[in-house]
Amino acid sequence: MPKDTSNGESTQRAGLLKDQVRLVKRKNCDRYEIISIPDNLSFEKGFFVVIRACQLLVQKNEGLIILGVAGPSGAGKTVFTEKILSFMPSVAVISMDNYNDASRVVDGNFDDPRLTDYDTLLKNINDLKAGKPAEVPIYDFKSSSRIGYRTLEVPSSRILIIEGIYALSEKLRPFLDLRISVTGGVHFDLVKRVLRDIQRAGQEPSEIIHQISETVYPMYKAFIEPDLKTAHIKIINKFNPFTGFQSPTYILKSSRDVQVDQIKSALSEEHIESTEQTYDIYLLPPGEDPETCQSYLRMRNKDGKYSLMFEEWVTDSPFVISPRISFEVSVKLLGGLMALGYTIATILKRSSHVFSDEKVCVKIDWLEQLNRHYVQVQGRDRLIVKSVADQLGLEGSYTPRTYIEQIQLEKLVNEVMALPDDLKTKLSLDEDLVSSPKEALSRASAERVAWRNKNLRSGLSHSYANHREKNLSKIDTDSQRFDDRNTDSATLANQVLHLATMKYI
Repeated sequence: MPKDTSNGESTQRAGLLKDQVRLVKRKNCDRYEIISIPDNLSFEKGFFVVIRACQLLVQKNEGLIILGVAGPSGAGKTVFTEKILSFMPSVAVISMDNYNDASRVVDGNFDDPRLTDYDTLLKNINDLKAGKPAEVPIYDFKSSSRIGYRTLEVPSSRILIIEGIYALSEKLRPFLDLRISVTGGVHFDLVKRVLRDIQRAGQEPSEIIHQISETVYPMYKAFIEPDLKTAHIKIINKFNPFTGFQSPTYILKSSRDVQVDQIKSALSEEHIESTEQTYDIYLLPPGEDPETCQSYLRMRNKDGKYSLMFEEWVTDSPFVISPRISFEVSVKLLGGLMALGYTIATILKRSSHVFSDEKVCVKIDWLEQLNRHYVQVQGRDRLIVKSVADQLGLEGSYTPRTYIEQIQLEKLVNEVMALPDDLKTKLSLDEDLVSSPKEALSRASAERVAWRNKNLRSGLSHSYANHREKNLSKIDTDSQRFDDRNTDSATLANQVLHLATMKYI
């Protein structure tokens, strides 16, 4: 994933951001374009630069100014275009989605570049350039068909935006005065694409993810990504789709022993009691650090049924707050996710005694990896969750971490305990004082690097340092086993599940 260098030294050396927007005359043409900006820009800085570029291009070029906004599916192209439109309402916008020709679809691949009706698109562009209205097609995603046309007038601002995954394609680049790429990351783009297509096309989540792994992502790597390298302005959209989720789950967790009678007395008489066993497969998004990731995909096996959970957690001590959406899926989907670059971080087995009423859920969990019990109080209302936890006598004993964070932290603590005594003293790593594995890792990593460099400078043996590095990178090393694209992902996924199941039988 490209790195956002908008705050880097190169930007500071160039002076003010607006001063980086400079024009140059196009080859074999009397029109101007901007000089490409080498750094990746944030969403907000990219917006500022695009507005500034539009102002300069309108001043120097005659006729219609055409912008191309391209990027992978779900990256935020439409949101970025709408932001420009809100600032300059007289801008005209053409979405390339409306030029889909469903008659050309092969094997359900709606991201094939041959699907675009370029004849109609180029006619519309040339009509607008000639000062004539254009009859723009209207595409219906649910029926996958063209259902009519709308008249698009020549914009009074003289600015036309063409937005779509292939907006920087070779066929369109000769028409473009400004080329813009918007990218996010595989994980958040996946979440946004799933949420969008559920609403827009009425598809099932499993169908969407299968489509992404089988056609969307391969099409992006083969055809879209090379076009994005031609962009004058490259924008990294770090918008987190989880921030828009409503009604998150509030969780209080403790390792304190609680009796069943205490739990029953804290809930309503109509509460339901049950037991459950779950296997949670935590999938690490591509490019994420397993020690600090807070946005795993989770595939859960419960009662023989699989569900996929999009979730992210934040800590507001002592609460763990988890926005989440969940879909029932087929286990075959795991292979598609691994083809996208997701890797299995861990498989967590949990046996739970569950008590729930209409407002709150209390679980006594036994976690095999941690070899201990936890009690969890969960609900949508923060105050009710806190009240029930107080009745159970949990105050002062909370663990403000998710289970996977706790596993990561304990791994790190065990590794630190294997360090030489003098280094352990310097680290002063106390589990009760560390609120997240990210903090623990940063403290351990800083000392580890300093200690290793000292040994190297003094000429001492650094075999232990190498051994230590090997241990700390074990998760990454394990993850890389799944990155070989020559391995059949579905077969590999089924093997992993089989092995995991055998382990717990």
